[in-house]
Amino acid sequence: MSTKTAKNSSPMASLRSIYPDAVLVTQAATLEMQNTDYRHPWVEITEARYVDQMETLPLTDWCRGYGGESFKSMDFTGGDVTAIFARFEGRFFECHDLHTLTHRELIGSVITRFCLDKNLNNTH
Repeated sequence: MSTKTAKNSSPMASLRSIYPDAVLVTQAATLEMQNTDYRHPWVEITEARYVDQMETLPLTDWCRGYGGESFKSMDFTGGDVTAIFARFEGRFFECHDLHTLTHRELIGSVITRFCLDKNLNNTH
């Protein structure tokens, strides 16, 4: 397989003639840049929204423990990012983040953002 274009220049040189700011990045870096654009921090939502999403979305990874509950949508927002919902001490939350986050990480991030007086290790 040739690495030269029809004009006998490298593909990257040809690309840079059209897009001078073009840079070559790894697939992992590309995915991380894409994920960054789709991620959104936790916001507090109503119980009605939480229940509606639980009843409407195709769910995955529904968990209870550490004083709360969380679930994720099977539908991805983009890249490795999906809608995530959590309940902790009668309050309800939503974010868009990586589907690989664990329930413990999710509840921990809700506590850090909204309930600083709580300790993840002391909740049951």
